[in-house]
Amino acid sequence: MLLDISTDRGIYHKVNGRWRIIALTHFSHDNPAVNGLAILLGILVLFAAMELHTYRYYYHYYYYYNYYF
Repeated sequence: MLLDISTDRGIYHKVNGRWRIIALTHFSHDNPAVNGLAILLGILVLFAAMELHTYRYYYHYYYYYNYYF
C-alpha cells in the first residue's frame, strides 16, 4: 500500500458511501508535510529491511543440508 499511495492512481477508500482516492502525488511538490512523511516512510522501510535481513537462517540451512557423515 505504501507503493500504491505514491503513484498517481493512489488507493481507494469509502467515505459516506463514495469512493475517495488517497495519493501523495496529488499534493504540491513543495508541501513540507508530505515531503516529511515520505522521508520518514523511507527511513522506516530502510531500518525494517536492515533489521529483517539476517544471515542466521541461511547458515542454519547451509550447515543442515551440507553435513557429511
